[in-house]
Order: sequence, then structure tokens, then C-alpha cells
Amino acid sequence: MISVRAPSRLPVRAPALVGLAAAGAAAAALVLAAPALPFGGVLHLAPAGRLLLAASAAALALTTALAPHRVGRRELLAAGLGALGGQALLMALTDPLAIAIVLLLIGLGFAARGGARPFVERARPPAFAALLIGAGWAFVQLHGATWVGRAGALAIALGLAATAGLVPYLAPVDSEEPASSSFVIWTGFFGPALAISLPGHVLPGMPAGEASVFGATLVGLGLVNLGWGTIGAWRTASEVEAWRCSFLVDWGFALVGIGLFLPDGLAAALLALLAIVLVRVPLYLWARPALLGAQPARLTALNVLLAVLLTGAAPFSGFPVRLLVLGAATQTAWPLAIPLLVAMLLAVTYSVRLARALGSHRGWAAAGLWITLGLGLVLGLAPAAVRSLGGI
Repeated sequence: MISVRAPSRLPVRAPALVGLAAAGAAAAALVLAAPALPFGGVLHLAPAGRLLLAASAAALALTTALAPHRVGRRELLAAGLGALGGQALLMALTDPLAIAIVLLLIGLGFAARGGARPFVERARPPAFAALLIGAGWAFVQLHGATWVGRAGALAIALGLAATAGLVPYLAPVDSEEPASSSFVIWTGFFGPALAISLPGHVLPGMPAGEASVFGATLVGLGLVNLGWGTIGAWRTASEVEAWRCSFLVDWGFALVGIGLFLPDGLAAALLALLAIVLVRVPLYLWARPALLGAQPARLTALNVLLAVLLTGAAPFSGFPVRLLVLGAATQTAWPLAIPLLVAMLLAVTYSVRLARALGSHRGWAAAGLWITLGLGLVLGLAPAAVRSLGGI
């Protein structure tokens, strides 16, 4: 549902922009330098985390340099650098309770920035996610009754979905809200960071029964988001909501891949999260000017290729994701492959719509779209190399 409230624009002061950018850069530098510092054991960035951080930095450089924006590039760059620092901390911290605290602080910090929605409305989802993760890990650590630990595992999985703003925690989309304050920050940056790091930190501390609850919850959430995103992107009347639903589809494949606990599933999740950060976020930022003003243009050759990319067809990034998830699903329980195949087929119904919403671009903006298309092609043609770089 699209919010129709009148936006309340607050100018972002230059010192605030500089402070946000500096804090993000300092946090990222601290994480990268942690192994050589005395407290290196507290911060550890795994290969998959380094790969996602590099992808986020590349996406930030691409979008701030080439994408068309209705807001100042300095504000987007500052928010992006702040998000990079937050990503680095979420992926490098090894204690789930510390992750929950940092998540809360990040949520309050980004909610305090100027935006169309009230502060409480923007701060509530990350605060609730931090509460679920922190309380869930505390329950797991109690080692008491069986149901307590399993409730904790369930809460942690739900906290991951809440961080990314997925079903059942979808917030209303405000089409007039700046991209740096919208759902993209959580669905496209902080959510993937937590999905990369959190399972590896909590699963070693869970008995088999609790781990199975955690995995089953992720698979269930993945299927729900896959169905919701596929049907929503097809049926909704709002172009902005259609784009948000397309994020849910990629997230659905990622959650199913993580929850299956198989190498192919984890590799599919890594590729899906990289595609969200490196491909879908830049494309959404390119589409925003057309979504918020001009009518979508007719399909050009570039738009047709982007439609193929958004469908998840070969040879682009979504194809190996789907193959790997299908392989992992058939190894676990073959009926899982049925909803996955249906979602893959229905992707054709909304991919053309999303590609048309990108409009026609020339000059540097068109070059940026071609670069994004090339990045999707690299992820699709070299999944084994990406998997190796991610340590899976």
C-alpha cells in the first residue's frame, strides 16, 4: 500500500552528512583492520562478508556516480557510506547480542535522519528486529526446557526477516520518501549483511532440535516471501510496490537456501544476496525518477535485456541461484521444488513491467545500466568463482 501522507522534508545539514559518512568509513576501516588489533577476536569478517562489503561499495560508487536522482548525490553518498560501516559491523561482530545492540543503534541513527515518515514509524522495525534477535539468543543460551530454546531459534529467524523488512513485517511504502531513507537501506543493505553473518554465529550454539526450527522457519519465510513477491509484483497497481515485491522474490530464494543447510543452498543464498546489492538496488534507483514522475517509456533493446536479467533467466545472475536452490531442495524434500518452479515461471509476468519502468536513459545513465547488466552477467557466468571467493 502506498502512503499518501504529505512528506515533511527536513534539510540535511552538511555537518550531519560529513559525520554520517565519517562514522561509516571509520567503522568499515576498523573492521578491515581488526585482525591486526588486540581485539581482533571480537571482530572477524569472513570471506563472504568481505565479498558482500566489496559489492556494496561497488553499488554505492555506481549509483552515486551515474544513476539519476531526485535528491542530492551528497546525501545518498553519505547515507551509503554510513550503511557500509553498519554492514561491516553487522558482519564482523561475533556475538549475537552485540549484533542486536549495533542493529538497534543503526536503526535509531537512520531513523533520526530527515524523511517523510515519523521517527517512531521508521525506528520501530529495526528496534523490534534487535529485540527478537537479542531475546532469541538469550533463550537459546539458557539451556533450559526444550521449548525455550526452540522459541529462541524461532525468534532469531523472525528477527532476520524483520531486519530486512520482509513478510510478515512489510511496512507501507512511501513513494515520495528519499531512497536513502526508504526500505532499500534495510532490504538492500543491512538485511543482506545480517543474512550473511547471523546464521554462522548462532547455529554453532544451537542443539540439533533448535537448529532445525531455525532452518525450517527460514525455509517457511522464504516460501512465503517468494509467493508474496511473485504475485504482488504481478498484481499490484503501484510500480514502486512492484519493485519492492521483486526484492522479496530474491530474498525468498536466499532464505530457502540458508534454511536448507546444504552447500548448494548456501551458495545460492550468497549469489542471491549479491544480486540484490549489486544489481537490484542500482536498478531500483534508476527506476525511481520514472516511477515518481515521467511515464515509463517503450521497451528498448537495453530494457529487453534487463527484463531477461530480472526474470532470472540464463545467462544472468538469477539463473544459477535458481538451479542451486532447486538442487538443494530436491536433496532435502522434492515437493519443495514445486513452489520454486512456479515462482520461476511467474517471474516472466512482472519482469517486463519492471524493465519498462526503468524508462529510457542516455549518456552516463545508460552507461550505468549497461554496467549493471554486465555485473549481472558476471554473477551468472562465474558462480563457481563467486562461490570460491565467498568461501562456500
